[in-house]
Amino acid sequence: MKLSFISSTAIQNAMRQTIRQARNEMTSASTEATTGVYADIGVALGTSTSLNVNLTRDVSRIDSILSSNSIANQRMTSSQTALTDMGSQAQKLMDQLVALRGNTDSNSITLTQQIATSSLSNVIASGNTMVNGEYLFAGTNTDVQPMTDNSAAVNTQIQADLSTYASGLYPAASPPSAAVGQLTAAQIKSFITTNVEPKFTTDSNWASWSSASDQNMTSRISNSEVIETSTNSNSSGMRYMALASTVVNALTSMSPGLSQDALNGVTDQAISYSRQAIDGLNNQASQLGLSQSRLTDANTTLNAQKTILNTSIGSLTGVDPYEASTKVNSLQTQLETAYTIVSKIQQLSLVNYL
Repeated sequence: MKLSFISSTAIQNAMRQTIRQARNEMTSASTEATTGVYADIGVALGTSTSLNVNLTRDVSRIDSILSSNSIANQRMTSSQTALTDMGSQAQKLMDQLVALRGNTDSNSITLTQQIATSSLSNVIASGNTMVNGEYLFAGTNTDVQPMTDNSAAVNTQIQADLSTYASGLYPAASPPSAAVGQLTAAQIKSFITTNVEPKFTTDSNWASWSSASDQNMTSRISNSEVIETSTNSNSSGMRYMALASTVVNALTSMSPGLSQDALNGVTDQAISYSRQAIDGLNNQASQLGLSQSRLTDANTTLNAQKTILNTSIGSLTGVDPYEASTKVNSLQTQLETAYTIVSKIQQLSLVNYL
């Protein structure tokens, strides 16, 4: 009969190895139970790891586009708010001009001038709106303040031009400044359309009011779609708003003043310009609204794609949380048993048997 001797040290070392392995497995199982995915995706998937990497990259790309779309939508929403305020100011001015039509009361004229000045100031302030460090109505020149109030210089020039224009029509007027008072509605309208209007409708003259770029900001809202996500202060709406306000302030404050017929002509032109300002501002808002609608549709599509990709990733890397939790409990029991065995072996001593 042959006896085999088993060393207590060998048993201890075996238990330590078991404990080390169980602890490593327990860490992985705990991670899987908590996250719901494999602790080591590369080991778990093997050759399918590249597929998981590609799917994850696609999700990251979609997240990047969605983040960019959020910024673009904020820019357009703020622009819409500003355009609404501008439209309200233009409507307010037009309403006052309609009330002034045929009215010679000096208080009504003064009130109209005050409303024109206030409306123009508010439009310029809205045109210089800044969001996230970018000017909304500067086109691609987002770091340049787009609107400048040049009304004082333009008013002075218009009044000087009107005096020259009237003197040419009525050279016999005495004093020469009295020629302005002889202008008819047709004559003042001709002056406005040929002399005043080009100061706002031609780009070279409008450059003293606006530093914006004609090119608007664009954003890629999906893999295949790029849209304009801003507008600029070179639009007809802002030009005609400045024109209407300037016509009112420059011509109704002439001294000596205009005749009632000429004043009605000024009012008619200013009403027409105010209406064109409202139409232009509404057109800008409509264009941004179309872009917002396309962006919303693109976000819906991107989120649907993201859901599909995440489902595919989950089917590749997902684990059963219940199974992972059961494994954690099993490993914990195994560790406790191993610790107990090691503890008992360490307590063995020949002294107890002598």
